[in-house]
Amino acid sequence: MAFYQLAFRYLKRKKAKTVLLFFVLLIVSSMILSTNMILRATADSKTAIGEKTKAKVVMGILKEDDRITPDDVEWIKDLEEVSTVNCLAKNDAFPVNFQLVTGSDSTEVTNQKASLLSYDNLENDSGFSEGVYRLVSGNYIAGDIKGSVINSYLADANQLKLGDLIELENTNGKRVPLEIVGIFLSGNESKQPEGMDSVNRIENQIFIDNISYSDLFETDGYAKVAVYCKNPEQLNVLEEELNKYLSDKADSTTSDTLYQQMALPLEQITRAAKLMLALTLLAGTVIVSLLLCMWMRTRQKEIAIFISIGKSKASIFLQVFMESFFVFAFAVLGSCCLGNFMAGILQGFLTESGTTDISLEVLLQFKDIGILAGLGSLLVLAAVIVSLLPILRTNPKETLSKMEG
Repeated sequence: MAFYQLAFRYLKRKKAKTVLLFFVLLIVSSMILSTNMILRATADSKTAIGEKTKAKVVMGILKEDDRITPDDVEWIKDLEEVSTVNCLAKNDAFPVNFQLVTGSDSTEVTNQKASLLSYDNLENDSGFSEGVYRLVSGNYIAGDIKGSVINSYLADANQLKLGDLIELENTNGKRVPLEIVGIFLSGNESKQPEGMDSVNRIENQIFIDNISYSDLFETDGYAKVAVYCKNPEQLNVLEEELNKYLSDKADSTTSDTLYQQMALPLEQITRAAKLMLALTLLAGTVIVSLLLCMWMRTRQKEIAIFISIGKSKASIFLQVFMESFFVFAFAVLGSCCLGNFMAGILQGFLTESGTTDISLEVLLQFKDIGILAGLGSLLVLAAVIVSLLPILRTNPKETLSKMEG
């Protein structure tokens, strides 16, 4: 008779022991499943937070004549830790077909120019992302959206609207036409000094795309590059790589405060869950081992006889392991049936524990069952080894003589 058949028959004969072992393993399995669900939920939430908070390293040039080149940007984009890059540049230009807003009578060139700021993505790393400016109509410069975003006061002063073309000129006479794709307001326009030169006024700030900027100023360099990190945990590694590559032309600043603030409670939950999982595995192994050790005492004679008549120790070990594994398999099924119920309880507990501002979704998934099966199998294996190994190592004649004596 095969070892698994013997294991099944033994469980049928020892119903009380089987039921007791089942409930012990059911409790242990439920604890393992619960802690693993928490760990997976916190890991998923940290990943989502990392994507939303957009941790980044900002590289700013040290000298105006030594800018970050497109080749530098391509090298940065190829880094494993990088998700996206936003290049920024700044300069001044003369208006061609419109008038600037100014209350100054100065004839200086600073009262004849507009301030230009170019971006790959205007919505990020600008006054718009910081809440200083707000887009009142149109679109941000991003991806395929090229052109200019101008102030509402400048648009009203020149009767400009979305879709109109404005023309800008550099100091060498090079001109570039730009379509108006967006109009913005600051709210601080009226709070500026009356005599401020045009180049410094909010109304005369014009945001344009980097391609138009390069065409206008015939330059391919950037004053600042915001490098977004895929995994905020790797932000320091990314900063070190960037500093090493751009050490002669730029310095770095990091921005991940929001991520650290939001991830802190999740890290606390993770540490507590890992401790709970470790204690569960340890306690489960000890308890199951003690139960099996107690039951093995009553089976010493049986095992010694089997060995004496030529049955291999490996076959005996497999039989005892399958006995516990069969019970564990039913315990896993039972804990999975309780999984969704436990998920609701854990969701409510974690929400009440102060993580209401974080999306923490505790759900039973197939991977949780897989991890439970793996950890539980190791637990059962360890318990069987602890309880059975001393008996298998003992000479069967010695065991039988003790039992008869």
